[in-house]
Amino acid sequence: MTHFSNTFSTMNEWGEKIELMLAGELDPKETERLEEELLRNPDLKKEKRLRTFVDEVLRDTEMLTLKNNLERIAQEERAYRKPLALPVRRRWYITAAAISVALVSGLASLFLLRLPPTPEEIYRNFYQTAKPIMLARSAQNLPGDTFNKDLQIFANGNYAEASRRLVRYTSNPAARFYAAIAMMETGQFGQAEGLLKGIAADPTNLFADQAQWYLGLCLLMNHKPDEAKGVFGKIADSQSLYNDKATEVLKLLD
Repeated sequence: MTHFSNTFSTMNEWGEKIELMLAGELDPKETERLEEELLRNPDLKKEKRLRTFVDEVLRDTEMLTLKNNLERIAQEERAYRKPLALPVRRRWYITAAAISVALVSGLASLFLLRLPPTPEEIYRNFYQTAKPIMLARSAQNLPGDTFNKDLQIFANGNYAEASRRLVRYTSNPAARFYAAIAMMETGQFGQAEGLLKGIAADPTNLFADQAQWYLGLCLLMNHKPDEAKGVFGKIADSQSLYNDKATEVLKLLD
């Protein structure tokens, strides 16, 4: 009997015999020769373990379903990426390990990417800190001009301090709006929601449109997606500057 050679061609020949044996198509004599060679050659034994593993993966019902879904995704995304093709015949050595890893990890990630975004992800994609209104420089140093001084604290990014100061202006919509934004910046979404609802409820308020947009985002972070949909729906149907963005958010929430 010819001893096993370490050349690729010989390994490929033994690999094909392993494939036939796993498929139950190798005749008894060849099976006996293969089993003897497996006892002598540790590399061939590793080859058999690898091919057995790949064979088990491909037979698994869930993995077959994943493979079929992957092919469907590849067709849908053909315009954006090259089609993903799995080999029809299992004649590989090192490639087999790569395909196995792709099936259980890489391909699965495609489905994760196609899942609807979470409310937190939508928030991160659409939230931008509201810019403070222009400060009147001539008034900043006046003794009684505390609002401009407190708004400057907001502009400097000290949101925790700004929220504490600005919320005190109970009759100033601008101060309360920026107090709500400062609270969102510091994760106080519950308190911010209450302030924004009060401002958005008055359509004559100059900050009503802005308050409604940020209220929708705030509701997402407060785990109120249905209520958020209602707010974004009103914005989308209005003449608000945020109607296009609201329409985008609604598509992601469907």
